[in-house]
Amino acid sequence: MRDRHSFLSNPGAKSGAAHLRLLQALIVELGLCPSAFNPSSPLAFNSLPSLPHSLRAAKAMLKSQVFMNVRDYLAVRGQGLDALRQVMHRDRGSLMREIRSGKRMPVKAVKDAGLNVLLVTCH
Repeated sequence: MRDRHSFLSNPGAKSGAAHLRLLQALIVELGLCPSAFNPSSPLAFNSLPSLPHSLRAAKAMLKSQVFMNVRDYLAVRGQGLDALRQVMHRDRGSLMREIRSGKRMPVKAVKDAGLNVLLVTCH
């Protein structure tokens, strides 16, 4: 799990492999990979069988299952899975309503944090 924290705390790497590891770490942190929390599994997080092994698959998983305001994510990320689940929205529409109401973060700050995958388009 130590590897997961290093990727999330330093998202500056731009290579495809590093970006995939960042997305995999985000998937694990958000609880989308239950086998990562199995104490009997000594595997490193990036070798877990239920993690996507391509950028496209990792992005698709996050885009289809995670609806979270980046501002909220950054505020509670160190408080554990329960805190993250409390700030997750049940669907994209709910997240968009919150963002439209003014609770947003500058796009550049989101991209600098390496969290582009959590961006949604609000028209």
